[in-house]
Amino acid sequence: MKRLTFLAPDLERAQAVVEELRNMDVPEDMMHVVAADHEMLVKAHIHEATEMETSELETDFDWGIVAGGVLGLIIGFITYRSVVFGFEFGALSILAITLFGAFLGGWVGKAIGESTPSGELEKYQHAIDAGQILMMVDVAVEQVPEIYKMVRKHCPKALVESSHLFHDHPLAA
Repeated sequence: MKRLTFLAPDLERAQAVVEELRNMDVPEDMMHVVAADHEMLVKAHIHEATEMETSELETDFDWGIVAGGVLGLIIGFITYRSVVFGFEFGALSILAITLFGAFLGGWVGKAIGESTPSGELEKYQHAIDAGQILMMVDVAVEQVPEIYKMVRKHCPKALVESSHLFHDHPLAA
């Protein structure tokens, strides 16, 4: 999968691109649109980007799980064979503390990621604030040339960036 990212100068051109994408059988959940005016996108029936595309939620969640799991494993080894309030920590406690640490780390990472704007979108923020519309489209590699030509037809001045997605669907991380 590839993610094509570009700016549409106005709502009319964004709607034209979305309509052609629909005609090319690109699912709505593969189109992610960011605009300064949320209501404008709702009225135009354009799929708005979710928190997964506009924040560092996924990355911070993943790092939180890793960091929490490693910290839990270290604490598990430190407490191995120790006795606290009459409870002896054994091999099973290492696993339990590691899993608890991973869970806690993921929870903290999710909380941090939800409030952190996506670093990839930062470079477009000035254009979004000026009224342009950021469009991100996830497509199969075979469709890239055809969709690229269509985007150039509607937004001839748009710089279309392409990036590789490491999974087929945003929720299948």
